[in-house]
Amino acid sequence: MTDILVLSQALCGLNDGIQMRPFLPPRPKSVIQMNNSSFAKSTLDIGISDEEWERLQKALDWPGPDQQITQLDLSTNPVHSTFSIVELKKSYKVGDSISIVITARDHNKNLKTYGGDFFQAKLFNSKLKASLYGEVVDHRNGTYSFVLLLPWEGQAQVFVRLEHSSEVVQILKKYRESSFPRSHYNGHFEGPGTKNTRISEVVECNLKWGAERSLRKGKCCCEYKDIKTGTEWQCERPKKLSCDKLVGHSMGRFESPLNRFENKLFSK
Repeated sequence: MTDILVLSQALCGLNDGIQMRPFLPPRPKSVIQMNNSSFAKSTLDIGISDEEWERLQKALDWPGPDQQITQLDLSTNPVHSTFSIVELKKSYKVGDSISIVITARDHNKNLKTYGGDFFQAKLFNSKLKASLYGEVVDHRNGTYSFVLLLPWEGQAQVFVRLEHSSEVVQILKKYRESSFPRSHYNGHFEGPGTKNTRISEVVECNLKWGAERSLRKGKCCCEYKDIKTGTEWQCERPKKLSCDKLVGHSMGRFESPLNRFENKLFSK
């Protein structure tokens, strides 16, 4: 039976971002023996060939802006971006597919010249409560394409959503790979005071991590290590109690790593 598909178009966005070099994990090195133990693995040790490793890195690579972004209006705008169905027909058969092309534009209505935007595309029918998503292909020149299978009989709608602009994606990558502490915790200390009293102190704590495995230097802090997991913690040193008086911890404050310009890009 021939299906009559009415394809309506909608494009909306959530958040619209900083020049960053693409992050490419280093290739596993050859095994180096030292005292009968190895501290590096080769591609053979993890069960993949050099060709497969290169393919994985290519698949994980996410393009970004080809220039430093200093103006908010240069980020992708979902209102001015459009998509079109290639060679739209009046009717299709179940099992057919349709091709869609997305054209990204900035807030000045100019065509984007690089990729990296995070688009999601789906076909749906609200009455049937049916939907499916398509894989969006980034052509790295401001255009994107995807193919949707038509699996049911009746009407269907195409919906494209800009989840994040390429500029915002670069910010997310930047802080994902950084050691900036986003969550902070409270360390609770208790111990004896004078004249049979008890002293309680609450200080800020966090995981000890980062490039040098330390958030703060010197004698400012108490350090703790979980014997089972090897996780290291660091707490500010209490004013009255010693480091061995830690009795527990609780959730503290959240801290955003975004600067003023990055905050504006997220809300643009």
